[in-house]
Amino acid sequence: MARILVIEDDPEIGGNLCDFLHGRRHDCHWAADGFIGLALASGEKPELVVLDLNLPRMDGLTWCRRYREELRGEAPVIMLTARDELADKLAGFDAGADDYLVKPFELAELAVRVDALLRRAQGRALTGVLRHGRIEVDRDARGVRVDGRPVRLPPKPFRLVELLAERPDKVFGREELERAIWGDEGLRGEALRTLVAATRRLFAETSCDLDPIETLHGHGYRLRAR
Repeated sequence: MARILVIEDDPEIGGNLCDFLHGRRHDCHWAADGFIGLALASGEKPELVVLDLNLPRMDGLTWCRRYREELRGEAPVIMLTARDELADKLAGFDAGADDYLVKPFELAELAVRVDALLRRAQGRALTGVLRHGRIEVDRDARGVRVDGRPVRLPPKPFRLVELLAERPDKVFGREELERAIWGDEGLRGEALRTLVAATRRLFAETSCDLDPIETLHGHGYRLRAR
């Protein structure tokens, strides 16, 4: 599941796109023009943007430049347009678009492009160091440190902490974490609760006086780094 922002001035097209993306289990928001879209992008932090080129008040090229330069937005952008000229496509890529779809298009083709760009973006994010408060997650070394002190974690506890550190402001629901950690293994019931308890115990064993996982009853879990 990903947060997707659709910016399309035609309400019928925008509604159809969001309905389709919702059906594929994405969290989709729709904006009818570029100014609304820019405000939503600033607040919602989308993981992918579907952007119409011919928008009222702010065209797609201008929107894309402002998103990249002013908001420092890094989400992949698929640009939608009725134009099929090479010069138009090059202008879109120059403005910061990642892909191009010419109207009319099949929703199945959009799905393929969305999945490919999300996989590529995830691949870019899979390396490097995540820092939040006292916690540091080194994805390359597969290690976690608190105040510089290493915490030895097996693969599943590491994956749990890594997921929470990717979005430290987000509350992750149980099903979302189960799907990300166990995939299609079908583990349910007490598996996640047991994993959370084991992860907390491993942190406690390092004497770092930090419980890294905050439980919000009825909602899910998020990273506690202070």
